Amino acid sequence: MTRLFSASVAIAVVLGVVLAAEPPKFPEPYDSEKSLLKPQSAEDAARGFKVPPGFRVEVFASEPDVRNPIACCWDTKGRFWVAENYTYAESQKKFDLSLRDRVIIFHDKDGDGKPDERKVFIDTVQRLTSVEVGLGGVWLMCPPQLLFVPDRNGDDIPDGPPEVVLEGFDVPAQNYHNFANGLKWGPDGWLYGRCGASAPGEVRRPDQGPQDAVPLRGGIWRYHPHRKVFEALCHGTTNPWGHDWDAYGELFFINTVGGHLWHMIPGAHYSRSHTIDPNPLVYEPMEMIADHWHFDTGKGWSDSRKVDPTVDKLGGGQAHVGCLIYNGDQWPKEYRGKLLTLNQHGRRINVERIERKGSGYVGKHEPDMFFASDPFFRGIELSQGPDGSVYVLDWSDTGECHEHNGVHRSSGRIYRIIYGNPNPWTMPDLTKATVAELALLQSRDNEWYIRQSRRELINRSAGKFDPGKIATNALVKMLDTDNQRARNNALQLLSYYGLFYFYGGEKGDYLLRDNDEHIRRIIVRGKRWGLQDTVTGDDKGNTTKIDDQTKRFYYVGDLFALEKTAKDQTSSRIRLELASTLQALPIEHRIDLGTLLASYSADADDANIPHMIWYGLIPIAIQTPELLIDVAATAKIPHIRKWTARRFAEVVAEKPDCINALLLKTSGKDELVRRDVIQGMTEGLAGIRKATPPGAWKTYPKTFADKKLNDQVLAIDVVFGDGRALDEVKKLAFDGKAAIETRKAALRSLIDANLPDLREVCEKLLKVRFLNVVALKGLAKFDDAGPMIIQHWNAFHPSERPLVIDALASRPSFAASLLEEIGKGRIPRADLSAGQARTIRGFGTPGLTAKLAEVWGEYRESPKDKADLIAKLKGDLTADALRSADASAGRAIFAKTCASCHKLYGEGQNVGPDLTGAGRKDMDYLLSNIIDPSAVVTKDFQMTRFTLKDGRVLNGIVTATAPKTATIQMEKEKLTVAADDIESRTQSVLSLMPDGLLQTLSPAEIRDLFAYLQSTQQVPLK
Repeated sequence: MTRLFSASVAIAVVLGVVLAAEPPKFPEPYDSEKSLLKPQSAEDAARGFKVPPGFRVEVFASEPDVRNPIACCWDTKGRFWVAENYTYAESQKKFDLSLRDRVIIFHDKDGDGKPDERKVFIDTVQRLTSVEVGLGGVWLMCPPQLLFVPDRNGDDIPDGPPEVVLEGFDVPAQNYHNFANGLKWGPDGWLYGRCGASAPGEVRRPDQGPQDAVPLRGGIWRYHPHRKVFEALCHGTTNPWGHDWDAYGELFFINTVGGHLWHMIPGAHYSRSHTIDPNPLVYEPMEMIADHWHFDTGKGWSDSRKVDPTVDKLGGGQAHVGCLIYNGDQWPKEYRGKLLTLNQHGRRINVERIERKGSGYVGKHEPDMFFASDPFFRGIELSQGPDGSVYVLDWSDTGECHEHNGVHRSSGRIYRIIYGNPNPWTMPDLTKATVAELALLQSRDNEWYIRQSRRELINRSAGKFDPGKIATNALVKMLDTDNQRARNNALQLLSYYGLFYFYGGEKGDYLLRDNDEHIRRIIVRGKRWGLQDTVTGDDKGNTTKIDDQTKRFYYVGDLFALEKTAKDQTSSRIRLELASTLQALPIEHRIDLGTLLASYSADADDANIPHMIWYGLIPIAIQTPELLIDVAATAKIPHIRKWTARRFAEVVAEKPDCINALLLKTSGKDELVRRDVIQGMTEGLAGIRKATPPGAWKTYPKTFADKKLNDQVLAIDVVFGDGRALDEVKKLAFDGKAAIETRKAALRSLIDANLPDLREVCEKLLKVRFLNVVALKGLAKFDDAGPMIIQHWNAFHPSERPLVIDALASRPSFAASLLEEIGKGRIPRADLSAGQARTIRGFGTPGLTAKLAEVWGEYRESPKDKADLIAKLKGDLTADALRSADASAGRAIFAKTCASCHKLYGEGQNVGPDLTGAGRKDMDYLLSNIIDPSAVVTKDFQMTRFTLKDGRVLNGIVTATAPKTATIQMEKEKLTVAADDIESRTQSVLSLMPDGLLQTLSPAEIRDLFAYLQSTQQVPLK
């Protein structure tokens, strides 16, 4: 939905589960909705839907049996599971944690479309966004955690408390939108999910450290429940809130704000509406596949909320949620394979026809259907039932996102869209089917049976590949049938059973030559996973590493098979899969396959392949760019050459030989090849005011028939000559259509050149997110700019605010403004670290020191003060007190207060000593080092105080010196400062670790932190 339930919390760590031995009675939800409108009755609303001839809408369930439904799934007994979310609240609260969320089960035993039984499975969770069932329990997404509730005997009563499977699905505390949602079992047996791009996460198992965390920056992810492997499949978009697979296992997903329809390609980077790709070498993210929009793009997207005939004709608006590719057998055949998504602004279902185009697909707008008359209708998910009808969850509220007008919790509906007058059906119970019967269901026309039988087979096998099992043998035999759909389904299911063994053998290579393109695609993707993941799961879920000799045999064989496939392949769809596979290979093995793929001129204008090749080559462009010279010079895909030339131009100062060699190799090529080089250099040098020309530039052919190219040559000549005029660079910095990295480079050039009107420029750009952190560095040169920086505090991305505090603590005048805002509560007190507080105290200004003590805390300077505090804490932190502490909460406090300098169990940074092997069990050791860190400090960790000529003060450790620069490791960042800018430097006997580290912590937080510091192993993060 439009950023709905893509949310974070106002506090740093909140439990996803209400933990209590006997949870209190489920709190009665309340309405905070300010509108006087009331929803229509469920029956009236059902009769009010406008649907195509032959269709009708029935009420499956409504309040009070269901309220605030947010997600749903089916189990293999044909029961409908629904997640209800009550904790989501209006923007002032974000979440109301006095409430709880729950999961309910509906069972339609006689197949008449009405539930005969309703159960509550669990009602002690919070921030619940999704539910899935399988493998002995129930899976719940409750950000920041993925939970598993065991129910191995299947009695619908949890066997115990929820278990944390994954953690790190976080978003900034200031943002409560776009977070993780959408659990669904995939055709390969993995558990898939979604996450918005403005909710970046570092996802890992609770037993893993940050070095094992997988960055999640929006898009689609998946988790293998037996191998316990997490993977971020693709990156970007704004807020995906719906996905499904077509009949051949291709995944498509729906996005809310921005383009609405996307094809999931592993490793893809998709365009974003409100954030930038964290990888600056993703020069051109991929776009949606729909050839249309459902609103007037000539106006702002928020205009699509309004009643407008034009918007109505286009499709109803931009807020899309839920996704179903219909592959049932009840609706008319013309709907089979069509993608359905709910349009919240238009209160309808949009229908998309998906067609092949190049290596991928294009979405075509079909006539909309299922128009609601109830103004409270807020469809949120679609699901196909066992009989082939479609179930629609209705959140039932007037707000489609953000909920500025409150939340209407007392209503909720589930509608069933049916065609004709079908008779009641026999409700299936696949738990009673034999494995042979389950395997044969892979050939059914009704997708529901295919998916549920697949899950039941995995349930019974516990994920272990055993060729002697009946099901596995039956699936292998299906590969030799003429039923294309059955072959495809069987092969995808086999991939779950240890595809490393299966695809590494003769059978897998034989299928690479299969006539069915979908079969070849699955094998190539299987080899991708095999190359990337070489572990198999046993019956207990333990992982077993494959021995090095066997691993190398399969690895080399798979790599050879992929390269041979790339040489022989005539299908662009398979070449796309091969391009995606590049990212699974070690960097040293990517060049050969990348060069082969870049040699297909047929893919020059493809919407996907050039991007995927480049994304696979990015690590080479960063680490060993010289390896790309021949790739670019021989490529038949212009984008590969252009993007390589762009990268070479960006690093012309550090690696001039790369662009020089590319110029030499392409100087004798035709104009089209040289065009790519010139365009890439133009983009790479954008924002750079002056650079030393490579030797080959002087003789490079620079005359083109295209006047625009000649103008670009002249612009490059200027950069390589006297340099761009500052006015031209300033124009680039203000160009809202230019790439953010280009604008950053331009602004850095202006700051380095001390532009006469630099202050005015930086003040204007302080409003631009992601550019403002560079503008901040320019404003830091001006002693009276503190109030202006403070004024734009909310414009900075939460991840960049520690750098803002650093800047504000670098000058007495800035610090005065900062402390004033902390005193007023506009900037959280805890955002000022002990190190930054020490910098402010170091100015020696009585007024500042007094204000710091008032709003942040008193500094205990004398040895007696410190000794008294150590004694007090030692008395407080007894063994009994620590036994009652929450070490998991302490881990979160460590991450915020200590991990920027220290590591513990692999988590944190290497600025200070690693604490893992330190004497942490000795309370005296811990207290003395934390309360008085400068009592004994080695030279390596002694702090140097730099006073710059512009008045700023920097405190840090000198990590490197050169004749003209000094590199300083500060608490929040590492800076290289020109020697000419340094007024003075003073080495201190003080440690970089500041006093007052515990200053902003409550007694309970101090207990939790010390409990974690004294833990003997890593603890889960709540």
